[in-house]
Amino acid sequence: MNFGTDGIRGRFGSAELSVGVARQLGAALFARLGPVRLGVVRDTRQSGPALIEGLREGFGGEVVDFGVQPTAALSAILRDGLADFGVAVTASHNPWHDNGLKLLGPGGFKLTVEDEGAIAALADSRPVEGRVRSAQFDHAAALRALLPPGRWLDAHVALDAAHGAGFEVGPRLLKDLGARVSTLGTDPDGLNINEGVGAVHPERLAAVVLETGADVGICLDGDADRCILVNARGEVVDGDALLLLLAVGEGVVGTVMCNAALGRALADRGIGFDRAGVGDRQVAARMRELGWRVGGEPSGHVLLDDGLPTGDGLLTGLRVLAGGLDLVARLRGFRLDPQAKINLAVARKPPLASVPELVRVEQDVLRSGAERVLLRYSGTEPKLRILVEAPDADVARSLAERIAAVAESCLG
Repeated sequence: MNFGTDGIRGRFGSAELSVGVARQLGAALFARLGPVRLGVVRDTRQSGPALIEGLREGFGGEVVDFGVQPTAALSAILRDGLADFGVAVTASHNPWHDNGLKLLGPGGFKLTVEDEGAIAALADSRPVEGRVRSAQFDHAAALRALLPPGRWLDAHVALDAAHGAGFEVGPRLLKDLGARVSTLGTDPDGLNINEGVGAVHPERLAAVVLETGADVGICLDGDADRCILVNARGEVVDGDALLLLLAVGEGVVGTVMCNAALGRALADRGIGFDRAGVGDRQVAARMRELGWRVGGEPSGHVLLDDGLPTGDGLLTGLRVLAGGLDLVARLRGFRLDPQAKINLAVARKPPLASVPELVRVEQDVLRSGAERVLLRYSGTEPKLRILVEAPDADVARSLAERIAAVAESCLG
């Protein structure tokens, strides 16, 4: 039972993620928490019900199944006291054959690394079969309470729900707010989640925006905690731009993956900028430390201190649109610095500072024109993530490929 960047994740049926792992987690949670109400939600993956059954077989208390819901719905459920602890059964933006188990604690917040470690230490606890009961939760109503009153979205909105957890609540909420809605990715079959659609494939929604003449597009991922927007020109508006559009107060917390242009644009508005490590859990911790109200990642995970305890893609998109639909005008003059990103499959993950060849090539790349280099391992996959920023896109790509070639020889 191994926790990564965001819970337990892996290919369903593998040693990393199986019914047995879910049973083991249930037993560890029961040993840690006792007979509390364990709330669960899932995305649309075929393996979701089996994993919930595994949790029931291990967790000796009551498992309250709220069905297919965004991860943020579980956060709201816990905030409202409808369960005491939570597990979201989802692998977010991963392919259908993967799945995962995200843990949320009292109040709807993600657990600390220390909390996860304490649970993992109880992995050998004896499973005790519990019981499951079904329950309903209206996530659209929970989001509606966090948005301006009335039917204020008089616009044509294209929505891509990635055949995932937002496939029903997304169109329903948009129509309730007054929008005319064109949809993509709202026909889940258990095997098509994120397949060529959603926040990791916004080009599909961009084409729909242009074809239908929509005013804006909203792209979600598999568990609907991520948002990418598309403007009326069919141009993708990523998480860096969303943070700029949502910026209020003294400052914004981004991550090491954020583009340097975001920091400059915020400074021009008199707003501070700070970088946390990758993962919304680290962003949330830094927001609390600084007392800042907005944080997030370029991937579209955004946290709002007056929103839900975890990020919600629909809420993010709608909060942006509440400030004006003309994203072209609102972002005029904002240009990201060219970046090149490579996700390299690796066979092993030694500490990067212990690989002299990588240390040398990183220094060489910085001397060769890169403005910024970031190397980090994926927390959920056997991959090295390479990011290079440079004044020119071709230069950034060439330098990133130089690092990748060295990394492949060292780690492949």
